[in-house]
Amino acid sequence: MELQEMRFCRVSPTPEAGRWRVTDVQRVGTAVVGEMILHVVPKASLENVVYMASMGHRQITLGTHSIDHDSDRALPAALARAFLLELQRVTRRGLIKGYRQVQESADVMRGRWDVSRQLAVRPGMPLPLEIDYDDFTEDVPVNRILHTAVRALRVIDLPHTTDAIRTQLEGDFLEVGTVPRGAPLPAVSLTRLTEHLEGALTLARVILDAVSWTHRAGAHRGGTFLVNMATVFEAFVAERLRALLGLSGFSLTAQDRRWWLDVECSVALRPDIVIAGAAPVSVADTKYKVLTDGFGAPPNGDVYQMVAYAIALDVPAAHLIYVSGDVLSRTISVPTAGVDIYVHAVDLSGGIDQLEAELTRLAASIVG
Repeated sequence: MELQEMRFCRVSPTPEAGRWRVTDVQRVGTAVVGEMILHVVPKASLENVVYMASMGHRQITLGTHSIDHDSDRALPAALARAFLLELQRVTRRGLIKGYRQVQESADVMRGRWDVSRQLAVRPGMPLPLEIDYDDFTEDVPVNRILHTAVRALRVIDLPHTTDAIRTQLEGDFLEVGTVPRGAPLPAVSLTRLTEHLEGALTLARVILDAVSWTHRAGAHRGGTFLVNMATVFEAFVAERLRALLGLSGFSLTAQDRRWWLDVECSVALRPDIVIAGAAPVSVADTKYKVLTDGFGAPPNGDVYQMVAYAIALDVPAAHLIYVSGDVLSRTISVPTAGVDIYVHAVDLSGGIDQLEAELTRLAASIVG
């Protein structure tokens, strides 16, 4: 039951002895289970997965320069190559530097003498001095995240050319530390000087989340690389809708925590997407899942959720956004609540141009 212990899917027995049913899979990539390697294939093409995963203002695409012919057609290798090539591009002129506050003991004065710490650590001793100073260094949070992702790719079986890029980048980041395993990634606010790192930084976070499964209970063997496609799809839809709806004067808030269902604020709501002008005009939720029944209808629980969102935000329309498959686009009217639930099916199977057309169509239908 090692697959069950990894908790990225649900495993249940079937009437046939020795056969099991795997459902609710929201992570894709490669999982090492016992002596087997399990490849979980996404609904979208590799190019689209990388494009969605980059999620920045400058989405990264996989062109002929990014795919090493047929040697990296698996998701881990394709995502790793896209990240490494982007990182190589944005660091070609060197790593960014920033100021980092340093506290240390020294025999010579530098920066500021911390008298209180001196008295606490070594009262009555003139040397060494307890000093604080700002060091202009490459060892800053954004570089530590990027370096950690580069080193994390050591556990992945990469094509030779991709691994050569990884080795070269490790040398470039030699003076930069890494984030300790299990520690949260440092918060990073991009500025004019660091915004060019956005695509690489976003992919680094996806990679670190995917590789972290290698170190969790039940996924202790090297090589496990599982991308959370529900998170990737949700963030991609939010970012693209924010840009597209902004052209019409609407704002978009993702993962909005300000809403409650009841007066006492005991039932919290967190819609994936809230669209507003002067006030909220609509609410939406993304659903990356495969449905096995219902004849094209969304699950009742998803509909109940959207009715609750619409009532709490006092909007007449709510939108359920699925990956196309078993769910069909439709409108569900709930007259007693005064709410219409619009069900959308986004097709991820085409190329990037088709994917962008899907999001443009979705944006138009939400505010149309």
